[in-house]
Amino acid sequence: MTAVVLITGGAAGIGRAIADAVAAEGARAILWDVDAQRLEKAGADLGDQVRTQRVDVSDTDAVDAASAELRDDWAPTHLVNNAGIIGRRMTLAEVDPAEVDRVLAVNVRSAFVATRAFLRMRAERADAAIVNLSSIAAGNGGAAGNAAYAASKGALQSLTFAMARELAPAIRVNALAPGIIDTDIQKDVFADRDEMNTRIATIPLHRLGEAVDVAQAAVWLLFRATYTTGEVMTVSGGKK
Repeated sequence: MTAVVLITGGAAGIGRAIADAVAAEGARAILWDVDAQRLEKAGADLGDQVRTQRVDVSDTDAVDAASAELRDDWAPTHLVNNAGIIGRRMTLAEVDPAEVDRVLAVNVRSAFVATRAFLRMRAERADAAIVNLSSIAAGNGGAAGNAAYAASKGALQSLTFAMARELAPAIRVNALAPGIIDTDIQKDVFADRDEMNTRIATIPLHRLGEAVDVAQAAVWLLFRATYTTGEVMTVSGGKK
């Protein structure tokens, strides 16, 4: 049976790179995303190896409706909880509770909701695995003004440990903690060239990460790390 990997936030950035890597492995991918245009492009690029659905993964009803359409040969065998946003920069003194709720809904609540859907519809497979996308911000607090993002990624790592324990031995669950990756989600950060150069100087490998760097690690955790569960793998060029 061909592996079918459900990827949230799968139309762009790290999610799309993981979809490409999954397809290169001969597996198929289901992409959930809110960006209809990018979903259409992914469908055109990957053809029969991909199924795309426009889904807001922070919306329980939307997730349930999308998952109801995935049956038979499109029942997923693996899951990547990748959907995430950085959110608006704000100091703790200026925190907007509504913005905090938005970040937590997309970055954390969606992982609960998508995982529930996956467990209800999945096709059993011996190498079944879930990969959650955290961040080094979970350990270092992230950039100034992004406390909500850092907190959400810390919560996702704790969730990873809980999931690994509860779902063993049937499903392995691990997380990836990328560093500074050159994707659209970082466009606001990189708008300041001087700030970008300052950040690059803090990376031991002296370059920004690329989405493909994270995708390579995701493929290993999905398909090859058969005795690894409950772990967080850092993909950051050496940056802590």
